[in-house]
Amino acid sequence: MMNQISSIRMSENDDEGFSSVTVRCVLFQLDSEVYGINVKKVREVLRVGQIREVPGASRNVIGVINVRGVIVTVVDGRGVYNLPAKKTDDDSRIVIIEIDDDTSVGLMVDRVIEVKDIPESCVDLMAENREGRSAYIQGVAHYQDNVIVLVDTDVMFSNAR
Repeated sequence: MMNQISSIRMSENDDEGFSSVTVRCVLFQLDSEVYGINVKKVREVLRVGQIREVPGASRNVIGVINVRGVIVTVVDGRGVYNLPAKKTDDDSRIVIIEIDDDTSVGLMVDRVIEVKDIPESCVDLMAENREGRSAYIQGVAHYQDNVIVLVDTDVMFSNAR
């Protein structure tokens, strides 16, 4: 599973004095929780614009957007994690995640916080056979007084291919 953390690099001047291999993540918030997605999986972050509903789509699909001529499905991040629904506001963003060379998916989040290098030594990876494990969680990082849930986008969007 350590190989799944593919965006690692050496960091020599971390702001907490860590000098180790790090994972660069886009951090975002859903409800009161902080989540992270490996920056290599994120193509861009967009403000919420017009989203066209798709009749008959699954309950977590909000609709589709046109990103420079490419139609992208937008998934409700709150719905994926069974959080209560929330109307979009000025802080809401759509994180465009690259599934493969031809497929991208948008994940609606409450707000994007920042891009952060997280020392790999602060990450507890989820065991494959751990009971109660969400299939979409790669691990949990305890860093700078925060608990950051690392999202496994490969599993989350495995049906998008």
